[in-house]
Amino acid sequence: MKRGNKRKGLYYRLCQNGISVRIYLSFVFVLIVTLVMTGLIFNQMYQKNYINSHTELLTKQGKKVAKRVAKFYANDKLTQYEKYNVYLDELEKADKTDVWIVSNHEAAQPLSEDYTNADMTDGTLTEEMNRVLEGAFQGEITASSSYDKAYGMMILRVAIPICDPNTAQVIGGVMMVSMVDKQTMGLDEGKYLITMSALAAILISFVIALAFTRYLSIPLNKIHRDITKLASGEYTEIVTYSNSRQLAVLEEKLNELSSKLAKAEIEQENLEQARKDFFANVSHELRTPITVIRGYTESLHDGVVVEPERVDGLYQRILTECKGMERLVEDLFVLSKMQNPDFEIAKEPVSLRQVFVDVVRSGRILGQEKHLELELDLPEKDPCMMFGDYDRLRQMFLIIVDNAVKFSPEDGRIRIHLQKKEGTLEISIQDEGIGIAKEQQPYIFEKFYKSKMRQNEKGTGLGLMIAKQIALRHEGDIWVESEAGKGSTFYFVFAEMTSMEEYE
Repeated sequence: MKRGNKRKGLYYRLCQNGISVRIYLSFVFVLIVTLVMTGLIFNQMYQKNYINSHTELLTKQGKKVAKRVAKFYANDKLTQYEKYNVYLDELEKADKTDVWIVSNHEAAQPLSEDYTNADMTDGTLTEEMNRVLEGAFQGEITASSSYDKAYGMMILRVAIPICDPNTAQVIGGVMMVSMVDKQTMGLDEGKYLITMSALAAILISFVIALAFTRYLSIPLNKIHRDITKLASGEYTEIVTYSNSRQLAVLEEKLNELSSKLAKAEIEQENLEQARKDFFANVSHELRTPITVIRGYTESLHDGVVVEPERVDGLYQRILTECKGMERLVEDLFVLSKMQNPDFEIAKEPVSLRQVFVDVVRSGRILGQEKHLELELDLPEKDPCMMFGDYDRLRQMFLIIVDNAVKFSPEDGRIRIHLQKKEGTLEISIQDEGIGIAKEQQPYIFEKFYKSKMRQNEKGTGLGLMIAKQIALRHEGDIWVESEAGKGSTFYFVFAEMTSMEEYE
């Protein structure tokens, strides 16, 4: 039972680890193909080598026969030749080799028929034999091998010329015909040995392939575990120790991905918290005026307040609260548009000189009660052009001027300075107000961040964030330098528009 469970567990692991199985099967497939190709190549080479070797042997035997026949013929020793013929018969039986002695009828004095045992014209010899003999009659040793249907096996033919010792003419030819079967060549034994060797090699290689597969799958299994951890939301640092450069790069990329996912998770949590804070702040900002308006309205509806002066006062407070909610909703609407990546502001060539003239005009009205002085320092006779939205730029600068007015003391001064520097427009708006504490400065551009001072009790906490979003939409930047009790300076940087070609 335990063995069955063990096998089942091994099978399950193999099925689960598909890459290891593929590597293992690839090893096995390559091994089998290699063994089959090696066997085929060995078989062909062995057969070719055997044919060449047997051809040399038949050639040596044929030369001896041709030399003896020529000598018997030249000395007219037919009786001795007949005795030699008995030797040839024994040779044929022992070596399974047919010895054909043929006369060359085209010679001046062809070999006598008494010394021959075949004729090219009587149909005893095949066409291939005649072709080989023709080569011998030309004075060359000729050989050929092919499958012969008549014999039903491979036939090797070697023809050697018989030359007259006196005249050196080719008077005939000796053709050695050997029946080369598989048993003669030892191919069956060779195939058996190859097959047994291949089976043994396959069994040994299976074990080696399994070991190598497990070794190669170690880094892959580690990467699988790392990816599983990422998928489960565990974004811890991934240790890279793979010896393979490619796998090490993959582990490094997974480590980068883990870091990015961890960062994205933190950002998601921050965004979720920001969303919750946003709705909580909006609810708080709207609940207070709605509660006040409801209380005043109920007092008027129930007749609790009937004196004309007090009634007018309640109406005035209701109107004030409604204006405050209207301002909050308008600021939220503007901020929503500025933060929407699909929202595009209409940009055109804008003169910052004209913008600040407009801003200062409105700022002086805002600062009348405190008798504030607004100074405007601009380059002489220079429009200071940039590419942007006039109304949004005016709104941005007016937010800063309005804050400066709120926190400036009476008879104070607000200074606006604009200068051109290396293709940029640098603006600063400085006041002499109460300043901003250092620990508060990183948060002033966030949603609903408001100073708890009485000067800012009517603010929505969205002004500075709107100003920052407008600056970013104009590919610019905004920051603040301030010290408590010594005023604040807001800085802006935008790209200068140097020619109309940029607009076109």
